[in-house]
Amino acid sequence: MLVSFLILTSKWEELLVKESGKLKRIMSFLLTFAMIFSLMQVSNIKSVRAATVTPGNEGTQIPGLIFRIGDDKGDIRIVDKAADNKSKYVIRQLQMAKKYTLEAEEGYTLVDVKKPNNMEVSVTESDDKKKYALVNIKDYSAFVLTVKIANSEGIETSYDINIDFRGDSSLEFRKISITYSGQGSTYTDSIEFGVTNSNGEYVQGPIDSKYEKASIQLINSSGLAMDFKIDGHSGKSVDLVGGRNEFNIIVSSNGISKIYTLVLNKKGDALLKSLTPSFGKLSPAFNSQIFDYEVTVPTTQEKISFTPVTIDNSSTIKVNKSTVSSGKKSPDINLQEGKNNITITVTSDKDVNVYTITVIRTEQFRSNQLTGLTLTNGTLSPAFNKGIYEYTTIVDNTVTSIGVKPIAEDKNSTIKINGKVVPSGATSPYINLDEGGNIITITVTDTKDNKQTYTVNITRRYPKNNVNLSSLSVSDGKLNPIFDPEIYLYSVTVARNIDSVRVKFSTQNDKSVVKINGIEYKTGQSDKIKLNLGANNVKVEVTGEDGTSHITYSLSIIRDKVEGKYQWVVEGDQWTYYNGYGVKVKNDWVKYDNLWYYMDINGYKQTGWKLIGGIWYYFNSDGIMQTGWIYDKGYWYYLQGNGALRTNGWAMYDGNWYLFNELGEMQTGWHQYGGNWYYMSDRGIMQKGWITYDKNKYYLNDDGSMRTGWLFNGRVWYYFNEEGQMRIGWQTIDGKKYYFDSSGAMKTGMMFLDGKWINLGNV
Repeated sequence: MLVSFLILTSKWEELLVKESGKLKRIMSFLLTFAMIFSLMQVSNIKSVRAATVTPGNEGTQIPGLIFRIGDDKGDIRIVDKAADNKSKYVIRQLQMAKKYTLEAEEGYTLVDVKKPNNMEVSVTESDDKKKYALVNIKDYSAFVLTVKIANSEGIETSYDINIDFRGDSSLEFRKISITYSGQGSTYTDSIEFGVTNSNGEYVQGPIDSKYEKASIQLINSSGLAMDFKIDGHSGKSVDLVGGRNEFNIIVSSNGISKIYTLVLNKKGDALLKSLTPSFGKLSPAFNSQIFDYEVTVPTTQEKISFTPVTIDNSSTIKVNKSTVSSGKKSPDINLQEGKNNITITVTSDKDVNVYTITVIRTEQFRSNQLTGLTLTNGTLSPAFNKGIYEYTTIVDNTVTSIGVKPIAEDKNSTIKINGKVVPSGATSPYINLDEGGNIITITVTDTKDNKQTYTVNITRRYPKNNVNLSSLSVSDGKLNPIFDPEIYLYSVTVARNIDSVRVKFSTQNDKSVVKINGIEYKTGQSDKIKLNLGANNVKVEVTGEDGTSHITYSLSIIRDKVEGKYQWVVEGDQWTYYNGYGVKVKNDWVKYDNLWYYMDINGYKQTGWKLIGGIWYYFNSDGIMQTGWIYDKGYWYYLQGNGALRTNGWAMYDGNWYLFNELGEMQTGWHQYGGNWYYMSDRGIMQKGWITYDKNKYYLNDDGSMRTGWLFNGRVWYYFNEEGQMRIGWQTIDGKKYYFDSSGAMKTGMMFLDGKWINLGNV
């Protein structure tokens, strides 16, 4: 049949070129061709009927679906899986009809059918089955039909079916003719029917960017212009933009229509048509040819985005580094305070343009200063001012701690007082104050880590019994060592030509009384003190406000060099002694004012423990040798009348015996000595008689030794084990059983014990 058709087609072309006199023969051939074509159509219909689907054949069609041409008696069309995508289904070259019916096979239920807008769906029910019909079809363009089917278990599945139709010659054209115009130029081109891309689109381009309009015509096989609409409008001229220009060409005939897609790709400029920020306004107003803008936003605006629209819809857009589609909002961009530069890069096949937007985020108010600062005690001097950063105040000695209340100018700033965070407007935890000077720092840090420190110098008055100086100096020479309120001995060396000096001072307690060499001074300095050659000792006596507390600072002022005899002289921070020959005593004893001192190999007066001639001695802070009891670093020691330390054995003092170890430390508690155990009280006194230790009773003989074995006090017998512990209750001693009551006394005779009478007999 196909061969016959090809032969007839060839004959037809020959006949077209014959002269008109042979019209009868031409008509004869046309009639023959029409008959043969009708037979071919019948043959095609029969072949469709022969391709009736087998229900349940899931390999080639949607499970459970029957698709018929016409009503529920019509021919069945196979729904195949798409060759290029096995998850999609297709019906190709569907013949045009006024109605199509969909129903479900046995065991399935057709749940729903979703159709395009250019047709209607009617639903009928018979034998408890739903049937869907596609009716009132006016547009035979390709479309997608979605069906939902449930199997016997009620599981629902949706399928998309891509459907296209066989051509109708009344809806077809021979070519699309397109005339382009712009900038004084015109250009005409055409696309033949059927020449489409893989998406079925008729495509031309790229078209030169100078063309701004296109005039479109459809030409039929007779060379005549056809009637059609573009995107629903009757006008045949369209505007062109850069990039893809897509138009729907609608051809209608005899109440039916078909849509063809025409795409004209135009070369475009890398420019924006519009640019809209998500917040604020561009300055200046947007213009495609202006590339620099500013946008100002408040400090609360932490993000911004932009919606760019290109002139050329084929251009690509990048907002900073993010690719953005034309007309779509960019991702949010984080904003720092101050200036933020954002670039929008537009790229076409011709060129690249960059728009720069400077987004100015108003800087947040920041301050690292205070607007208020108060203390729980005392008054700041000078009065507080946020631009003054150092203050002083004086509080009584009774004020042992103080709180600080700062108020920040910026509520977002951080305040630290002596390193600890304190909220603005709150009083800090109380800060302990030492007597004398105290420094409190208040550091304010803004949100950009800028810091400002306020300093408060607080002087806590000293108590009434305070007798220390706060300063001490002489008009010539320097103190050695450097002055410290807790150091009371100094030396000063002056030249031979200096024959007098003044002593200058200040007290920690301003109500203390100061006497220098017996003369009271209130002015902070003495009169001139005459200096002899050699050592001159000056006494600075301080009496506290209470009138009873005293301390003496000693100055050894040496004029030129030492020439004295039987004289104490300060060298640096050490005392030395010169004998009757004017010679410094070294490595020897010194008896001065009926007290003993010891000078080391350098001639310096010794303090503390010293081993001299194999014997330990102790010298107090003034260097005086000690005798009798002393307490040092947790232990008691006894120094005999000659100052020698008592060690290794017993010694009786004030009628009590004491035990000392090899270091001379007085012993307490249990100690073994000479094979016997002894117990010394917390004061080191050796104990005698009965004692209780760790809930056990012991007996110590008159010599202090611990008793073991039997003890008879003239009335009662007691027994002590090898550890010296008195025993009670039943005891077995040398193979015999004895009973001792709770006082430790041994019992004899008849006793009622353990619920019965027992004869204990006699010892």
